[in-house]
Amino acid sequence: MESYSLYQVNEYIRRVVALNFREPIWIEAEIAQAKNSRGNYYIELVEKEENGEKVIAQSGAVVWYRNFNFIKKKIGDVIYDLLQDGTQVRLKCRVDFHERYGLKLVIEDLDPNYTFGKLELKRQQIINQLEEEGLMELNKSLLLPDVIQHIAVISSAQAAGYQDFANHLNNNPYGYTFKIDLYDCAVQGINVERDIVAAINEIRDAGMHYHAVTIIRGGGSKLDLSGFDSYAIAKAIAIGEQPFIIGIGHDIDSTVVDLVACLSVKTPTAVADFIVDRNARFEGQLTQVSQLIGRQSARLISREELELSGWKDQLWRALRSLLDQERLLMDQLERSIVDQSTYIIQETSHSLEKIKLQVTAFDPEVILNRGYAYIKKGKQIVSSTQQLNPLDKVTITVKDGSAQAEILHIKK
Repeated sequence: MESYSLYQVNEYIRRVVALNFREPIWIEAEIAQAKNSRGNYYIELVEKEENGEKVIAQSGAVVWYRNFNFIKKKIGDVIYDLLQDGTQVRLKCRVDFHERYGLKLVIEDLDPNYTFGKLELKRQQIINQLEEEGLMELNKSLLLPDVIQHIAVISSAQAAGYQDFANHLNNNPYGYTFKIDLYDCAVQGINVERDIVAAINEIRDAGMHYHAVTIIRGGGSKLDLSGFDSYAIAKAIAIGEQPFIIGIGHDIDSTVVDLVACLSVKTPTAVADFIVDRNARFEGQLTQVSQLIGRQSARLISREELELSGWKDQLWRALRSLLDQERLLMDQLERSIVDQSTYIIQETSHSLEKIKLQVTAFDPEVILNRGYAYIKKGKQIVSSTQQLNPLDKVTITVKDGSAQAEILHIKK
């Protein structure tokens, strides 16, 4: 039985490949992995089944340093964004087979329009799906509170955008205080969708009630932000019970996440500015209302004081009139009392004079002056013969003196 060495087989394959792939060809694939080593990019290309994750083809590729410089000069720094894990690319490759190292695709050129076209197509498909499911306006229908202080931040702890956001918020010129809860996650690369959806679900499952949830990251290219053109993230935001504010550093283009959120601004700093300005605007409104209440109160108090002063004058006039009437009545009563008292005193004086005359008429001295006398038996005045007995010694008093006598006979 005839057999071949491995080298012979591989050499044959190399000749077949060289014969059939004399010129470079354009290949469409997804970059599963890309590594930079000394200016050379070593890439693992895959093709997955449509609408699935199963890999149906796989091959290694390389961008040599010289080819990399050629492509970079042609398309600029966007080449760094294109040579990232998970990017759909269209590559001009030379098919190379080596007896020892096997098959390798040597990349000589790259079509950025293909990648951006794929991204835009995917983006539009996601937007259409969200619109069909009625999810585009759900989060927009939620009202942001007038004062935002308790905030959930979905970002990377190491991201400069997060640091700028926190510093700008905490060092605001008004001295407002904020409570920031960070949900640390990837904001770039193939894990963006997984991490952000997990963070949103964590907020929902924990039953946390924030004034707002914000997703932030610093600036980046269109490809850097392509992770936010995600149906899963957009749906999680749409069905969330709390308003979302997006600040992911885009200048012109907006991502699907921007379109579905309650509010979207350009940068993390702009999110902080919006929150601080909103709180300041509410404080200003409170100040205006307070001043309005103060002015209205002052006018009302002034009017009431004026009215009270009028009532006071009326009351004082009425009281003075009443006092005058009472004083007049008191004067009349006083005169009446004086008159009555004078009459009573006069009548009493007359009565007393009469009594005095009566008393005077019965004065013993007056009676004695009229020729009468009185008899005393010892110390007792004799007013009846019953008090006397014969031989009793008595004293007879008359006007000008008294005499001793003895009772000789008593005539009954």
